[in-house]
Amino acid sequence: MRSLLVFLIIGLAAPAARSVRAESPQDSDRDGLSDVLERETGTDPLRADTDKDGVVDGVEDADADGVRDPGETDPRRAGLFPGGSPYIPEPLTFDLVRALGARRGELEVNTLVVVDVDRALTLWAPEVEWAFADGYAVELELPFVDRELEALKMALQGTLPSHAPSFVHGWQTFAEVGLDQGHVGTVLLYIVGHRFSSKGSYLAMVGPAMGFARGERATAAAQINASVFVDVREWQTWGLETNTTVAGRGDWVVRVFPQVHLQVNQRFRVQLSVGAEARPSGLSALVALRFILE
Repeated sequence: MRSLLVFLIIGLAAPAARSVRAESPQDSDRDGLSDVLERETGTDPLRADTDKDGVVDGVEDADADGVRDPGETDPRRAGLFPGGSPYIPEPLTFDLVRALGARRGELEVNTLVVVDVDRALTLWAPEVEWAFADGYAVELELPFVDRELEALKMALQGTLPSHAPSFVHGWQTFAEVGLDQGHVGTVLLYIVGHRFSSKGSYLAMVGPAMGFARGERATAAAQINASVFVDVREWQTWGLETNTTVAGRGDWVVRVFPQVHLQVNQRFRVQLSVGAEARPSGLSALVALRFILE
């Protein structure tokens, strides 16, 4: 009698179990994407990390719909593009606080190193950048010249509304206080970026800069920064950055930085450049590096 009861229970439970299994799509590699979806979209249903970039397919395609949506990356191509939407790379030497469109809680620590070859100077600056709300971020930067801390710098950035998925714009303002002479510099910039193809994008910043020092008249200048980028691969970007400052009485500085960006892993990027600086007094060679941890 007991054997008959067990047989009946198993018989009744088996169809229900088959029904549950039928409702759950098969995921052979346990990456969060069904085998059917992976076959349809070109990822490997038997390999959790199709592109071997260290991030499983289901993390790159977060909503498991087989489409690369804003904020997601392509599980079929190695590398990651962390940051805002649309994704536009940040220039090496004049970077943003966070990518425009950054999400609340995003945190970045980076260090810029610029070596002035002709003057034998090393300028470097560790930075901490934090998005305290969607589209808004703050930055603390410590500029050094060789081993001496020269100034304290604070920046604030915001993203403006945009109805075009490939276009983004915003603003950035920062103040830098010199520690020795008490010099204060302020800048207010309008920022515009556009991804004009699947591989190409540009970013431009323009605005006034003001300088104040004890016992001296205030100075004014125009700051113009323009960069263009080509994403050769998802993990590799080539770009050309130009930084121009025009002040009164024929004073100007133009810096040009051809550069490459390398996504080393999910959270770590390296940017490097060999560039040049031109001013009325002549030319100088510059070497620039930025190390970025997100």
